Amino acid sequence: MRLTLKKAAVAAAAGAVAVTGLLSTTGTAQAATGPLGASNIRGTTPGNTDSLVQRFCSQGHAGNPHFGAYNVRTGEFRTENEYLGKISTVRAPRGDWEVFTGQCKYPQTSTWSFTGPTQRVSIWHENLGSTDDKVTFVRSYTTKTSAKASVGGSLDAGLAKGIFTGKLGGNFSYEWGWERSTTYERRDEKSIPACSAIAVTWTPYKRVVRVSPVIDIWSYAWRGSDGKVTQVNSWRGKGNAFKKIYSYGYYIDGISDKLVHVSDGRWEPDGRESKAQQNRDPRKCAH
Repeated sequence: MRLTLKKAAVAAAAGAVAVTGLLSTTGTAQAATGPLGASNIRGTTPGNTDSLVQRFCSQGHAGNPHFGAYNVRTGEFRTENEYLGKISTVRAPRGDWEVFTGQCKYPQTSTWSFTGPTQRVSIWHENLGSTDDKVTFVRSYTTKTSAKASVGGSLDAGLAKGIFTGKLGGNFSYEWGWERSTTYERRDEKSIPACSAIAVTWTPYKRVVRVSPVIDIWSYAWRGSDGKVTQVNSWRGKGNAFKKIYSYGYYIDGISDKLVHVSDGRWEPDGRESKAQQNRDPRKCAH
């Protein structure tokens, strides 16, 4: 008997819903209530559920609904491409394989700030004379972004951008480099002491945003021993609390420079500018 999951037919009509959730990620304790009210399936379901959520949500365009197959005996997970034509010819349960469709959401679960490494943003200017000298310094800095996932290796750049610019459901109440990349360039005169060299350094202030992907279950189906297919709208038929699921150990961190709104309406990276000084060999300096 063939089964076509009903909600898969309306997949193209579904859009991402803008949501936000808060979850403490301090220490190793797992929160009782997850992001968006989702239930944690890690440790309650056989198999590597961190990998299950990561692989399910990595199929195709991030904003679209996806299909997955879960083996209730072994805990193995298969994506749509791994299931169709290899285990079943249709998107239907078979044997120990149960199938489900759903859409992934990316709510913020925690955020924190830190000070990035200091770096030189100008050339070295040298003064080998016996008195102070003044030189015009030109320095520039461009905001930097990066993202990493707790499992699954490197993160797709398009997915990261969609998450951390809010296009896939994030709701961020601050300004940072994912939303608007920016560069500053400054020129001004600085004094260089005799027999020394000066350069300008920049220490950026950074922000980390952690999201814990959630699967919004649209349909879940299994085939009983009598051959009858049962279809529900929660993970393994566990009811309303499992209409949304996540796995505690899978999260994605976005890192970027913080931004500050300057007086003329522009945005610039937020940080601390300093001077680095190196003394020169007195034998090479004028006396």
